[in-house]
Amino acid sequence: MMKASDLIVGGELILSGTVLLDDYAGYMLESDIFFAPRMVREALQIMGEGPVTVRLNSGGGHVWAGEQIRAILAAHPGGATIVVEGLAASAASLLLMAGTKRVMSQGSQLMIHDPSGFVFGTEAEMRREADVIGASANTYAAVYASASGKTSDEVREIMKAETWYGPEEAVAQGFADGIAGEDSTAATSSLTRFATMEAARAAFMSAGASFEQLLSRVPQMPNVKEATMTTPNTQTQAPPAPQAPLMSTPPQTPLAPAPQPAPRMATPQPDPVAAERARVKGIREMAAPFLSSGRLMQADIDALIDDGTALVDAGTRFMAQMASAEAPSRSHSPARITRDETDTRMEGMIGALMKKTDGPAAEYRGLRIKRMAMDLGGATRGYDEAAQVKRGMMATTMTGGALGVSDFAYITTEVMKRTLLAAYQRRAASWQLVTGAPISAADFRELHAVRFGGDFQLKPVGENGEYKQARLVDEAEGLKVERRGRTINLTFESVINDDMGAFQRIPTEFATAARLMESSMVWTLFRNNAKLKSDGKALFHADHGNLAGTAAAISVASIAAARKAMWEQRAFGSKDSDDFLSIEADRLIVPPALEMVAGQFITTITPAKTADVNPFSNSLTPSTVGHLGAAAGGSDTAWYLVSSDMPPIQHAYLEGYEAPTVETLDGMNPDVVTMNARHIFGAAAVEYRGTYKNAGA
Repeated sequence: MMKASDLIVGGELILSGTVLLDDYAGYMLESDIFFAPRMVREALQIMGEGPVTVRLNSGGGHVWAGEQIRAILAAHPGGATIVVEGLAASAASLLLMAGTKRVMSQGSQLMIHDPSGFVFGTEAEMRREADVIGASANTYAAVYASASGKTSDEVREIMKAETWYGPEEAVAQGFADGIAGEDSTAATSSLTRFATMEAARAAFMSAGASFEQLLSRVPQMPNVKEATMTTPNTQTQAPPAPQAPLMSTPPQTPLAPAPQPAPRMATPQPDPVAAERARVKGIREMAAPFLSSGRLMQADIDALIDDGTALVDAGTRFMAQMASAEAPSRSHSPARITRDETDTRMEGMIGALMKKTDGPAAEYRGLRIKRMAMDLGGATRGYDEAAQVKRGMMATTMTGGALGVSDFAYITTEVMKRTLLAAYQRRAASWQLVTGAPISAADFRELHAVRFGGDFQLKPVGENGEYKQARLVDEAEGLKVERRGRTINLTFESVINDDMGAFQRIPTEFATAARLMESSMVWTLFRNNAKLKSDGKALFHADHGNLAGTAAAISVASIAAARKAMWEQRAFGSKDSDDFLSIEADRLIVPPALEMVAGQFITTITPAKTADVNPFSNSLTPSTVGHLGAAAGGSDTAWYLVSSDMPPIQHAYLEGYEAPTVETLDGMNPDVVTMNARHIFGAAAVEYRGTYKNAGA
């Protein structure tokens, strides 16, 4: 188990691994690659109040932890030189800004981006959390802006773009002071924390002084004393007399008084009114989302303004206020910002397990399930592989942990879900031959497919302009969606055995099962001649005019009789004898036993005589359905006509569940990842006019 003293190596503070809010989480995960605010504070107490060197290599983690560590380092009496040895990304980039000297190793990288988080709840709750995340981003932008000399707006654009910097770029943009091993670069002036060098040059020269004189004015500012300038004027000049500082500097590094008096130069002074306006405006902008969400009171904001609190300090107080006032959402765990890193790593692993080779997946090409588990757990050479796999199956440094499941469970479930959807969409649904567009069910209660009709035939209008009123009637068919599913277990043994086939086999089988579920529901209604709730009669019924009185095999004569019956179907609710819908059948549906007969019937041939002509060969599309035959409880002789414009069956999905899906069950069992695969679907017979049945012979 790690202790604060473990962070101290050779008199330096080593911050490597994930930034955690509470070191207890690291102990629970048996992880040995992390650091937390309490550990950093205690380590600094051990090291004393003198200057410290911090060596940083972290991909980030909890954003509040990153801000707290930044504040701890910034408040250290002796100051902190922070050296990035590898990566300072996300929350780790925030704490880098605390350094009195910030150095990048020659192969290191810096990444700055927007924070992100999760919430489960209502629309209002989600919008409120979005405001909180936006306010957090503005607060962190003020920290980066203060350290780099940029404006908060400039930093926000950098954050939104998720920007990566190498050592040279980090120095050029003001986020670092120098590069380790390169003296000229490492000595880059800390003036960039307050203004760019060009801006300082322009301001000073406007008073009639040279830039070299500017440098002579600030010999004891951090890093500037190491800088060298070559000037064309080799005459010895008397140093200027002591005067007010050009810009504010940390109290521990006051400007040194000049050793000899010299003529006083006109020095541009900052506009205190403009500076105060900028401070007040910045505080109000950062506080606006917290104020609108009720997390801050106007009195709190006014107090910060009246007390003269600096912009960066105000942002820190806002974050502390947000953390203390965080309200729980409707989920089992509070809805709050849990991390400040993007989904790039997860998307890369998910894509690699799905055999993708582009985008984020390119970095993880060839990834295996066991290797992923070990990487998530922080693979260590020589360490027991089984223990690393188990640790990886429990790791919660990324998105999964926010939802009560491990990152491993989140990634594997997402792979299952996406593979299942792709397999489901590839598999054709034969039942769509007798259904139209789906409807959406808000819940599991019965919904109604309502049809309106009546006597809409246009009537003559009298000379006085009188219109005869149409008669409107309606009928409805009941329909309920049904939930079905099974449980999937991805076991510790299958991970150790590196069973990659599970990611293809299991989703494909569930996709097949989902299509079979749909087919069974729809074709059972059609095959068993389901009753319509509107009139209590079977779908195919003599009173509906869609059931042949005499059974006959498929022939020109029997097809003609069926088509005639469909042509003469009348509009629902109409009382006029000639108010025909003129429905044209375009689908011939048969059981497997009649597949050859149907195929021969629609085949175009040149007849020997006129009596042999088949006028329907080009107007019907034959389809064979296994669910209609005797083996499925139907008939090997019955055949059907259907119009695609007026299908007889209506189907529905639960809103938001238009395809089968996989969900991970909450829990942190290191030996198994448990998922539920479910599909929610429903169907009902609703329209008899667009279909016809002949029992066949």
